[in-house]
Amino acid sequence: MNQKAFMQAFDAIAFGAFRAAGVADAAHYMEPGGTAEVPCTVLLDETVEQFTPDDVAPIATNIIRVTLQLAEITPQDGGVVRIEGTGRRLKLVQKIRADESTAMWEVANV
Repeated sequence: MNQKAFMQAFDAIAFGAFRAAGVADAAHYMEPGGTAEVPCTVLLDETVEQFTPDDVAPIATNIIRVTLQLAEITPQDGGVVRIEGTGRRLKLVQKIRADESTAMWEVANV
């Protein structure tokens, strides 16, 4: 098993445990301009204080972010995540970081 496969298998187990504990959410993803939704699991973080590394005098701004599993979907700028339990819709605005298994995105309410 290579590193990518290991990380994706590990994250699938972790996200499943987080979902069972009520920390992760069942969701659906729709790519920009698409009509079909793909089931996925997300970690939703609200009111995250965001600083940039280049700030001379850093002032925190609050953002909403989601973490997605790349084994489930291929997120794209402008894609929309719909949280299953609430129906809340979040548009992917900017990728914050990613690795071989997950991608964290700043999102905005739609």
